Parts: sequence; C-alpha cells; structure tokens
Amino acid sequence: MSYMRSEARQRQILSCAKHVFAERGFHAANVSHICAAAGIGRGTLYQYFTSKHAVLTAILRETLDRVRALMEHQSRQYVSWLHPEELTRMQVMRFSARQLRHILGVVFDDDDTMRILLREAVGLDVEIEKLLGEIDEILIAIVERDFRRAQEFGITRELDARMVATMVVGAIEKLALAALRSAAPVDLDKLAEEATKLHAIGTLSDRLKPD
Repeated sequence: MSYMRSEARQRQILSCAKHVFAERGFHAANVSHICAAAGIGRGTLYQYFTSKHAVLTAILRETLDRVRALMEHQSRQYVSWLHPEELTRMQVMRFSARQLRHILGVVFDDDDTMRILLREAVGLDVEIEKLLGEIDEILIAIVERDFRRAQEFGITRELDARMVATMVVGAIEKLALAALRSAAPVDLDKLAEEATKLHAIGTLSDRLKPD
C-alpha cells in the first residue's frame, strides 16, 4: 500500500464521509460506514477524528474556511462599474447572476456538501448550529456588501441592504432544499439566475400601468 501523507489522508476521510452522510443521513451513518468508504480501519480514522460528530464538524469548518476566504478575496478586489446610464438592466442582471453563482459554487462545493449543510447538519446541536450560523452570516455579509456597492453607483434602489441580503440568501437556501427533495439534480445556475431576477426586478409584471 502506498504511503499517504497525513493531510491527504484527512482530506480523503472527509471526502468519503461527506458522501456517507449525504447518502445515509448523519444519524444513520456510523464510523464503520466512513471507514469502509475510505478503505481504512477504525484505528486509522481515530488518529484524525474522535467521532463521527468530529468528522461532521471538520466538514463544516472546511466550508466556513472557504466562505471566509471568498470574503477576504473579494474585499481586496476593486469592483469597477460603468456609469449607471451606460448600463442596461440585462448587463447588470447577468453580472449579478455570475457573482451569485460563484458564491454558490464556493459554499456548495458539491451535492453532498449541499445536503449536509441544508439537511443533515441542521438542528443537531449548539456547536453545529453555531458553525451553520457563521457560514450564513458571512454569506449575508458578502451579498450585503455587493448590494451596497451597487447602491453607491446608483444601480439599485435605496433599500435596506441587510434585509435584501438576508432574503436573497434565505430564498436560495429554501430553493436548494426544495430541489434536494426532488429526484432532479440541483441546478445552481438556475438558482442564481432566478434569485437575481427576483431581487433585481421583483414580481410585478411590466404590463402594469406606471404610477
């Protein structure tokens, strides 16, 4: 058997555990299932994690680290907009949808991670809820910051940026959860596009008479 470095082995265990938790459910899964999926003995797993709860915590912390890294990366970036009068509604919506899709790709690294974040980890205990809350908080902060930047350039209306961001993140999570309950694969591109349409245009028809 080839030698595997500790960090690589830990990543392998977490990758296999994500699939086990997503497929079986956290409560039904046990350490033996994870070991079988990873092709290791229980002793090897216990060198890295004390329990299946510790494995789940590590998975959530990986997600939290990715989201924090995204927040820091975007903070260092300078977002350059054209003058609002030079932009079309479609250009802004396409840009916003791309930004939102990128965020979703960072958070929901794969379908297994999505199932764990939105279904398996919810309500387990205080520690897990705290991690989920931190992930949500950073996501809302990212969307809020983007919305405030758009407001500064006159691209969006003067709305409560925090409230808008909370609604956008909450809506996406609900839509993703609903998609997980169906047999169809989750379409993150469509989620980003529809969420952008909703918060950018609203639900009222263009056929309505102006005030």
